[in-house]
Amino acid sequence: TPRDGKDFKKAKEFFACSHEGGESTLRLAQRIYNLLDEIKAESDKKTYILVAHNGLARVVQSYFTDMTTEEYAAFGVHTCAVVRYDFK
Repeated sequence: TPRDGKDFKKAKEFFACSHEGGESTLRLAQRIYNLLDEIKAESDKKTYILVAHNGLARVVQSYFTDMTTEEYAAFGVHTCAVVRYDFK
């Protein structure tokens, strides 16, 4: 479905529903948040580079920044963009 299509935008509203053949956005976020917690524990010793598509980049952004549902659904990074996050 097109990224700017109505169905794609509507699907982002179903955080707790498993997507066809996959997991829910909430379960995905849990896994990514757990990974980021592990990275944070070692962040004073190492630097990490994560490569992600917009679906994962959206979750990473929400870990570091409070976002409304609308902001979360609209968030995206440009192709080959580099975004830096620092743990507090």
